[in-house]
Amino acid sequence: MRLDTSVVVLVTFAYIVFLCGSLHGEICPSTDIRNNATNLRVLENCTVIEGHLKILLMFKTRPEDFRGLSFPKLVLVTDYLLLFRVYGLESLGNLFPNLTVIRGNNLFFNYALVMFEMIQLKEIGLHSLTNITRGAVRIEKNPDLCYLSTLDWSKISDSMEDNYIVANKDDRECGDICPGTIKGTITCKQSTINGNFGERCWNQNHCQRICPSECAHGACTPHKECCHDQCLGGCSLPGNATKCVACRYFLFGEACVERCPLGYYTFKGWRCVSLKFCQDLHNQCKGKSGDCHEYVIHNGACIPECPSGYTTMNSTTLNCTPCAGRCPKLCTGVKTVDSVTAAQALRGCTVLNGSLIIKISGGNNIAVELESSLGQLEEITGYLSIRRAYALVSLSFFRKLRVIRGEALEAGNYSFYAMDNQNLRQLWDWSKHNLTILNSRMFFLHNTKLCKSEILRMEEVTGTKDRIPKNDISIPAYGDQAFCENQVLKFSQIRTSHDKILIRWVPFWPSDFRDLLGFMVFYKEAPYRNVTEYDGQDACGSNSWAIADVEPPKRVTEGNQNEPGHIIMPLKPWTQYAIMVKTQLAASDDHLVRGAKSEIIYVRTNATRPSVPLDPISRSNSSSQIILKWKPPSDPNGNITHYIVFCQKQNEDITHYKFDYCQQGMKVPSHTPTHHDIEEDQKWNQTEEPDEQGRCCACPKTEMQLKKEAEESDFRKTFENYLHNEVFESRPHRRRRSVGVANATLPNFAITPSSLPNFATTSIPEEDKSRKMVFKASSKESTVISDLLHFTSYQIEIQACNHPTDQSRCSMPTYVNARTLPELKSDNVVGPVTHEFIPDEPEFVSIKWHEPRAPNGLIILYEVKFLRMSDSYVGV
Repeated sequence: MRLDTSVVVLVTFAYIVFLCGSLHGEICPSTDIRNNATNLRVLENCTVIEGHLKILLMFKTRPEDFRGLSFPKLVLVTDYLLLFRVYGLESLGNLFPNLTVIRGNNLFFNYALVMFEMIQLKEIGLHSLTNITRGAVRIEKNPDLCYLSTLDWSKISDSMEDNYIVANKDDRECGDICPGTIKGTITCKQSTINGNFGERCWNQNHCQRICPSECAHGACTPHKECCHDQCLGGCSLPGNATKCVACRYFLFGEACVERCPLGYYTFKGWRCVSLKFCQDLHNQCKGKSGDCHEYVIHNGACIPECPSGYTTMNSTTLNCTPCAGRCPKLCTGVKTVDSVTAAQALRGCTVLNGSLIIKISGGNNIAVELESSLGQLEEITGYLSIRRAYALVSLSFFRKLRVIRGEALEAGNYSFYAMDNQNLRQLWDWSKHNLTILNSRMFFLHNTKLCKSEILRMEEVTGTKDRIPKNDISIPAYGDQAFCENQVLKFSQIRTSHDKILIRWVPFWPSDFRDLLGFMVFYKEAPYRNVTEYDGQDACGSNSWAIADVEPPKRVTEGNQNEPGHIIMPLKPWTQYAIMVKTQLAASDDHLVRGAKSEIIYVRTNATRPSVPLDPISRSNSSSQIILKWKPPSDPNGNITHYIVFCQKQNEDITHYKFDYCQQGMKVPSHTPTHHDIEEDQKWNQTEEPDEQGRCCACPKTEMQLKKEAEESDFRKTFENYLHNEVFESRPHRRRRSVGVANATLPNFAITPSSLPNFATTSIPEEDKSRKMVFKASSKESTVISDLLHFTSYQIEIQACNHPTDQSRCSMPTYVNARTLPELKSDNVVGPVTHEFIPDEPEFVSIKWHEPRAPNGLIILYEVKFLRMSDSYVGV
């Protein structure tokens, strides 16, 4: 008897010819694409991304949105490629069929290719990718992603040992099939990875491109002919440096070269540019601050700025030349030094094209730290303001400061301003220091330990003594009585958002309105309502309050007066703050000036959306239940009231039906239930000696493991910040001021959080939840999902909420996948197996049986065993 099984498999092969495109197309800058698949069209003409490419946070997209989208011109990304939570995207093969090289000049952490939480991604599919020049690969938490075990990353990247590929679809469930397997032949290159010998491919249509070993740097034509030594990634003609897909070193004109020719300079690590190109970049940014760089020439490269020890003196040649002694360094903007860290940002500055405000209230070894950071400063074009710098005894840390130009003035009048510095005793040692103030005058007030002779000496040295109007030097007979506050400031308005508090108060004017210099807003975190004005203050100048200065409002003689006010920001969500306002008055020898202050009030910022729940763990304990555990968000931003759990059945991959698994060499997918308790495994690692209870204690972690854990923790926090902050693109922030906004128009803070400034402009993802089961879990970080189908895969989303009804106060979801246990007898063939002889073909028997009503997963083949009754022969 012979069993004949006939299976017809129709396979359509789509072979995309490798396009060895020129690098002379459009060069695009770093690109961040989010929200909608149509935004990808900005890549339409890009041949090179000179920078990074991020595709992320598309929650409403479906597979059909990506059909027809293809960018075959893109060949090279100079930095990194990042994909994060793009729904509906199943493969990158059609999007970037010719992406060949990712250079990794600048990395995301240590990674050049990152795919994180791509929920529907089934394969990477970058079948032209042959070289990741620098950096590793991180592919994590992609629950549907297959064709990972069929890739040999060592042929693409030299950093294979740093690759991090975890928490993707189980290889046993994938059933990855390389192109030749369908025909029963071997068409892809074979190699051994982790002890597993097999073919290397990107998917069922494309082998991994692996060049012959004799080809330098793994570059060859589609026909396996070796490229020129200067080629990287591939070429269209062998041995020709003008036909490379990308260059090993630099692109000059149409050719790849090892170094740029005379008169040309390397740029961003991959191409040669002319001097005029670099000059244009330099001139575009001249005098501008921020991320704009005045490019210069150094060591044959056009770079953003000269390296340490060099400066550029010629704006035509742009060459960096070694400094004679310490290098001049131009810094720009109004700089506020309120901490050692802020001072360190000015380290090395010799000219400040702007103004400097010092208000550092405390710290260890402050004078040494400030001299290290500000000791090279020689010139300030604006003003120098020293306010409430309680930690300062002298200004001698400005040991090279020679000129204050006064082109911008404090309070519209002063180029040097010193106020309320309780411990300031000396300005400079005038026998050794020379300082010139070129414009306007000086102001001194409430520097209780600073002698008048010290100030008068500064007048003579700086050239401001006979300047009109005269310097304001206030050393009153009434001493500190200007700080006596007899009146009470009343708050008229308080508004809150999750990161700001707006306060207004009733106007206050002393008998001589000129005595009012402004207001001081004191604030600090206050978990309990027991704060007093002098908490955290001592005779050495320590102060736990943060202080903001507010200018007096415009004086109105008739009608309603302007109410002074201030926006306190940035603050923590759902945090209580103590707030107090005091007047800031000039002192007088002629009359007693009395001020005003408010009572201490307590204001809590609004709650806002929590960050995502952490470390979800799932396991199945039966054929109908899944047990979930997770950790609370790192930033609850309110009181967590409950968790929402969505559970959605995942369809089995019907592509398995396309293949004949009876054919020799076909890998049969093996689905396994989620029965693993990862937390327990981590808790009970094996050691040689069990404890008294018979359980084994955890092995101590190696230094390498601890380092890896720290890196993973940093990486996870970065992505958590994406979820919590970058899902919603904020409106541009108002430029922060160093003083308050009593004279400005304050934003209209509404009561409802939705209209507060800087709230999200991107909508929350709306998904079709009709096919999802929804569970509400209490504040405990675990739940059991019951009444599930046996041996079925489920995608589970967990959201943390800090409001019982407002959905906008729920976090973005974190994901985990789980499969229930199988039913033991569900795969049994129930009922009679019938047979029928075929009269015309006596050697054949037709056998029929009933399909199992509810099998454990898809049925992709039946195994039929038969034997001859007369002997021990068994056939399958």
